[in-house]
Amino acid sequence: MITNYFKTAFRHIEKNKLITAINILSLSIGICATLVIFLMIRYDYSFDKHLPHGDRVYRVVSDGGFKSPAVLVPLVRTMEEEVSGLEAVAPLFQIHDAKIKAEQKGQKGQDNLRVFPKEEGLIFTNKNYFTIYPHQWLAGNVQYLTQPNQVVLSEAYFQRYFPQTPVTESIGKTILYADSIPLQIAGVVAEMKENSDFKYNGYISTATISASESLKKFHSWDSWGNYNDSYQCLVLLSLGTKPATVEKSIAKVVSRHAKAPAGTPKDQFALQPLNDVHFNTEFNYEAVKPATLRNLVLLAVFLLALGAINFINLSTAQSIERAKEIGVRKTLGSKKSSLIGQFLMETLVVAGFATLLSVLLLPILLHAFEGFMPKGFSANSIPLLPTVAFLLIQLIIVTLLAGFYPAWIMTGYAPILALKNQVSGNSNLSRSAWIRKGLTLFQFVLAQVFLIAVLFVSKQINFATQMDMGFRKDAIINFYIPDFNRANKGDVLKNKLMEIPEIKAVSFGNQSPAFQGSMYSRFHYDASLKEDKQLSFDIRHGDENYIHVYDIPLVAGRNVRVLDSTYEALVNEKMLPLMEVDSPEEAIGKTFNDGKYTVVGVMKDFNIASAHHEIRPAMYWSRKGGYVMHVALDQMHPTTWKAGIAKMEKAFLEVYPEEPFEYRFLDETIQGFYQTELKLSKLLNWAVGLSITIASLGLFGLALFTANQRTKEIGIRKVLGASVAQIIILLTKNLVSLVVVACLIAIPVAYYFMHKWLEDFAYKTPLNWWVFAVAAMGLLIVAVAVLAAKTFYAARANPVHSLRDE
Repeated sequence: MITNYFKTAFRHIEKNKLITAINILSLSIGICATLVIFLMIRYDYSFDKHLPHGDRVYRVVSDGGFKSPAVLVPLVRTMEEEVSGLEAVAPLFQIHDAKIKAEQKGQKGQDNLRVFPKEEGLIFTNKNYFTIYPHQWLAGNVQYLTQPNQVVLSEAYFQRYFPQTPVTESIGKTILYADSIPLQIAGVVAEMKENSDFKYNGYISTATISASESLKKFHSWDSWGNYNDSYQCLVLLSLGTKPATVEKSIAKVVSRHAKAPAGTPKDQFALQPLNDVHFNTEFNYEAVKPATLRNLVLLAVFLLALGAINFINLSTAQSIERAKEIGVRKTLGSKKSSLIGQFLMETLVVAGFATLLSVLLLPILLHAFEGFMPKGFSANSIPLLPTVAFLLIQLIIVTLLAGFYPAWIMTGYAPILALKNQVSGNSNLSRSAWIRKGLTLFQFVLAQVFLIAVLFVSKQINFATQMDMGFRKDAIINFYIPDFNRANKGDVLKNKLMEIPEIKAVSFGNQSPAFQGSMYSRFHYDASLKEDKQLSFDIRHGDENYIHVYDIPLVAGRNVRVLDSTYEALVNEKMLPLMEVDSPEEAIGKTFNDGKYTVVGVMKDFNIASAHHEIRPAMYWSRKGGYVMHVALDQMHPTTWKAGIAKMEKAFLEVYPEEPFEYRFLDETIQGFYQTELKLSKLLNWAVGLSITIASLGLFGLALFTANQRTKEIGIRKVLGASVAQIIILLTKNLVSLVVVACLIAIPVAYYFMHKWLEDFAYKTPLNWWVFAVAAMGLLIVAVAVLAAKTFYAARANPVHSLRDE
C-alpha cells in the first residue's frame, strides 16, 4: 500500500509541476529558516553546561545603585580569608590588548624576539579557576599558579609563542609581559572545547600583581571605591551553602573594609548563578536576552507556518480538480482513512524534497544571518545527529500540519456529486474557500507587521546614532597608549600630536564620555548634609583639554587644572540633586573625600551611555597621565583627515616603534552601542524578505489556479469586448482586497509591538503615521505586481483556444 501511495504521489507531482515547485520552495525557505534559528538557540543554551558542579558556581556582581559585573579588587582576596562556605574563589582580572614578547628560534637556530602587541584572552587569576573549570593538563600542574610571575597557557597560545616546541619542554620557558614583567610558564592546558563565557588562553597568577607596585597601582589593588567591569570574580559554593548566606557575609566584609560613614548606603554585591550569565543583559551588554530567543522561536514558527499555509491554500484550491479522482476511489471502496493516508503521503514527499532543498540552502542562509549569529558560532560547529533529528521531527510536524486539513477537505466530498461535477456547492469547498482567505490574510498581516517593524527599528537606530548626546562625537579619534607605565611616553606623544596642524585639540586621560562598558565610583561627600553619606556616579579623568576635545560646555565655574597633590573636578548637572544644591554656582567649591577633590565647574549634561539609558550623574577630575588619547580633527575640512591621521601614525611610531597604530572614530564606538538593534534590523530584513517571498509565492499560486479555473469565462468576456485591464482587475480584485484588509489589521498590531519595543529606550523616535502608510503601500505594490505577472498572460490569451471545445 505504501508503495502505491508513493507512486500516486509522484504522479500527482509530475502532473502539477509548477504548483509543486511553489510548495517545495516556500516550505524549504521556512524549514531552512527554522533550522538556522534552531542551531542558534541550541548554541546559546550550550554555554557552561559541561561543569559537574555548575549549580554551585556563581559570579559576584555589583547590585547597588549600578548593576555591573565589576567587583572591588581587594574584596576578592578578602573573601578567601573572611567569607565561609566558599570552596573556591577565582578572580578574573581581564587584560585587554596585552603586549607579549617571546624568544623564538630563527631559521639558523638563533634566538629571535617576537612581539605580540594586542593579545586578548589573558587574565590574572589563581589556581581556583581550574577548580571551577577543570582543564586537561598537558604540562605542569595547577599548584604552580601560586607564585608571582607565573603563567599557564593554552596549547594554542604556547605554540603561538614557541612554534615547533614540544609541550613537554614548556615548563620554565619565559615570556615578557608589558615590556618589563617576566612570566615563567608553569603549565600548558588543552583548549576548552565546550562553550563558555569564561574561556581564556592565558592565566597569569594574581600573586604577580601583589609583587609589583606598578601593577598594584594600576589594578587598584587596595582600593575599596573603584569599579571596573574588567575585574570580575567567580565563586564555588560549598555543598549545602546558600547564596543568600554568602551575600550577607560579603556585605559584612565590605562594611568593615570600605569604612563608609554611618548611615551611608553600602556597596551591595550579589551572587549571579552561572546559568544566568549568558542571558542577563543587566550585568553584561553582550548577553543574549531570553526574550530575543523567544522571538526567534516565534519567527521560526511563523516562517514555517507561512510555507505550510501556501501548501494548504494551493491544495484546497486544487480540490475541485481532484473531486472526480476522489469520487472514483470512494466508489471503488476506498475508505476515508486510506484516502487521508494517500494525501498525507503526497505532503510527505513534497515536504521531504523541501527538507533536502533547505539543507542545500543552509550555507546561503547562514551567510545571510551572519551578522545575527552568536559570537563564536560557525558552520563547523553544527552538530550532525541533533540537526538530523530536528529535521526529521520537523518533517513529521510539517507533514501533519500542512497535509491533514487539505486531506480532510478533499476526502469529504460525496462521490455522487463528485462524479456529476456538482462539488461546487459542497459545504466542504465553501468552508475551505473561507479558510483559504483567512490563511492568506494571516500571511500578509505577518509580512506587513515585519515590514513596519523593519522601518521603525531602522528609524530608531538612525535616531539614536544621530541624536545630540551633549558632546562632540564627529571627527574624534581615540586610541590606547600601549606601554604599561604610560604617563611619560604618553605626554611626549601628546605634545607631538598638538604640533600637527590638522589636529585641533588633544587630551590624555581615560575613557571617552561614552564607551562600551562601565566606570563608576563612590565618593564621600564632604558637605554638611542632613546625614553623612557617599555618592555613586560615573567617573572620567584626564588633563585640562578633555572638555575642549569634546566641546562640553560649562554652565558654571571654570575648567580643571592638573595639580600635584589634589584634584580639581567638574560635575554634570545631574549631580546637583545628589549634592543637594539648588544651582550650579552653589556646587562650586564643594569637596569630596576629605578635600581631595574640589568642584571647580559644572558641565552641561551629556549622555555617557546609549539611548536606552537616561543621563546619569558624572564627575570628571584632573589627573596626570592615562591610557587613552583623545584627538579632535578639523571638522570643517574632512579632506585633511587622511593627512592628519598619517602624521598621527608617524608620531605614534616615533614614540612606540614596536607597536601597531590602531585607532577608532568615536562615532563608530557609539554605533557599537546598538549592535543588538543592528542585528535585530538585519534579522527583520530577512524576515520581511522571506515572509513576503513565501506569501507572494502563495499569492502567485492562487492567481495561477484562479486563472486556470476561469479560462472559459475569460475567453467569453474577451469575445464580448472586455479589455485586458478589465480582466486583470476582475481576476485580482478579490486577492488585492485581502491584502488591503491585511494592512488594516497589521497597523494596530505593529503599533502595539513597536510601542512596547520602544519602551526600552529613554530617548526614542516617534511612531509617525507615514511609516505605516509607506509599509502598506509597499506591500500592496508587491502584491499587485505578483498578481499582474500571472493574470496579464491569462488576460491576453487567445479566446479561441479556451472556447474551441464548446
